[in-house]
Amino acid sequence: MLRRFRDTRVEILAERNTKGENKRKKRKGRKRRIKPFTLAIIIVILLVSGAYVRNIVKLEIEHHQLVEQNKDLKEQRRRLRIELKNVNSREYIEDQARKQLRLVDPDEILFVFPDDKKSNSDSGSDSTN
Repeated sequence: MLRRFRDTRVEILAERNTKGENKRKKRKGRKRRIKPFTLAIIIVILLVSGAYVRNIVKLEIEHHQLVEQNKDLKEQRRRLRIELKNVNSREYIEDQARKQLRLVDPDEILFVFPDDKKSNSDSGSDSTN
């Protein structure tokens, strides 16, 4: 009886060893199958995170440009407010009439000189003739 028990026990242990080896072989096979899948997942994660980083950088650049534009617009608004305060003053109206409409006081004489660019082109054509 003892011998039968030992034989059965040896058979059980031998069976367990072969099952364990089979499981190890299966695990090795699974690891090889998992590696390409894991690699694919890592690549997808890197691509997605790269797209997010690119988007963040793009938004940071746009934010910087908008901040600069906002700063310029605030400065322009400040200048326009100052100009708006001066619009109704006599000096401002007189200055704009002189600049835009070329108006003069009755006792003043208006001298109109040709532009430098026009005079240079005219003198150049005279010298060739």
